[in-house]
Amino acid sequence: MISLVATADLLRAVGRAREVTVTAYTLGRGPVFDALAAACRRGARVRLRVEDRPFGDPLGGIQHANRSAVAVLAQAGADARMVDATDADGPPVHMKAAIVDGVAYLDDRNWTQAGDTIVRDDSLQDVRALRSAIAGAVPRSGRSFWTRKADAVAGEAALLHGASRARCVEVESEAFGTAGKAYAALKALAAGGVRCRLIVSARDLKPQAFHGLQLLARAGVGIRVGRSTEKMAIVDGHRAWVGSANATSSYFRGDQLDWGLRTNRASIARALERRFEAAWAAGKPLRLT
Repeated sequence: MISLVATADLLRAVGRAREVTVTAYTLGRGPVFDALAAACRRGARVRLRVEDRPFGDPLGGIQHANRSAVAVLAQAGADARMVDATDADGPPVHMKAAIVDGVAYLDDRNWTQAGDTIVRDDSLQDVRALRSAIAGAVPRSGRSFWTRKADAVAGEAALLHGASRARCVEVESEAFGTAGKAYAALKALAAGGVRCRLIVSARDLKPQAFHGLQLLARAGVGIRVGRSTEKMAIVDGHRAWVGSANATSSYFRGDQLDWGLRTNRASIARALERRFEAAWAAGKPLRLT
């Protein structure tokens, strides 16, 4: 069963856990880091895996933060490591996930202090898939839960391609690329008369992506630029995809650890839609010139 919870729920679970495994693209100081350190001090078994070679980190700030987190938690007793695909440690890590005493907590951001939406998933099959992925043995693609970027973004695109008769489709992604499968799906939906809205993050608005967004806007997709880094797709407030994978091409780092989950639970879709509406209201329309 899946449900949406808050960071506070994760912190309570970690606070009483016997065993915790966490992955992140980057883990800075904050409530989740502090909870992991406290769990180490009281004798819980804690594992941390973070990316050693973050993409687009020219000044090394993300790498430095990750190394600091690993050093502090390792000293506290955790099995904390950087994952470097070039050294055969496993695929790159972009997945923000935790397994707390056999229950998965899935974040589409990086365990921030900004009130993240977290999916709590106690499905034994999903938790097994997550454990396998973190251990470096990525399982075959599932029907509604994925642990690799290529599969996660394909799951998002499949939801969109199946929405040709929908009234409204809403997509949010930190990064959005013309080579991603979601791009073609949104363009086709707008051309078919479906109301489409897209939110992208201002900090990842690269020139090439901007040109593609202009083409989408001219095709009829409403686009706003904001500060949010959430990743979701919602169809008519009844079906949804949520994940840590950005709606970009899966040809580059398609094997990286990323999660994606698709659900037909209307309560989850409506809750995600409320998050989307808040980000839409806070965003600014894309300037076409």
